[in-house]
Amino acid sequence: MKNQAKAEAIDKTDGVRPAMQARSLKKRHDLLKAGRKLLHSRVLEDISIKDICSEANCTVGSFYSRFEDKESYFDALIVESCHELLAQAARQFDNRNWQNVEGRAICDEVVAFLVGIFQGEYSSILTEAFIRESKGFIDSTPMRDVGIQFISTVFTPLEPHIDKTFNPDPMRSLSFAIQVVYGALHNARLRDSGPVKFKTPEFKQRLQEMVARQLGITPKAL
Repeated sequence: MKNQAKAEAIDKTDGVRPAMQARSLKKRHDLLKAGRKLLHSRVLEDISIKDICSEANCTVGSFYSRFEDKESYFDALIVESCHELLAQAARQFDNRNWQNVEGRAICDEVVAFLVGIFQGEYSSILTEAFIRESKGFIDSTPMRDVGIQFISTVFTPLEPHIDKTFNPDPMRSLSFAIQVVYGALHNARLRDSGPVKFKTPEFKQRLQEMVARQLGITPKAL
């Protein structure tokens, strides 16, 4: 059902021609997977449709039978990534998995999940989306909607552990904390100017400590 929802969302993307058969869906998936891989080493402007097709082992005609142009292709790539990220978050932070778990452990896992996004396979897509938005190529990115839905997902297991005296509006406090983490990760992904380097354990640990303090979540006393 989740794969079907993802496919339907991509079908509705402007410039994407609906995939009606399983074979067509697989070819579209192969093309999108190829773009994700290529974006790890190049920006979208430097990737040609021919490059994408070569990586996906398909013809240029196959590309144009599924996407109107490279812009609609990248839009579909964002939509696919958003669905996958939200599905991962929903599975990982299902409240049933976090019963009787210390609040600080949940908080640290939330931050680790975000760090993993910006350091992992989706990082290049995130960066490209933000760059294109900042240059005015697109009005906004669904990645912003992902952030809002992610906050709603993790709020349920975190809410009982947030200090309500310090944070009378726990949802807003969590939203701001995630906003700060998001900004720090995006800046580090683009520049990594330091002093704490992006891909070091200290970077993640300091973000975890910052969010825990913001929410008033501390480890249980031994």
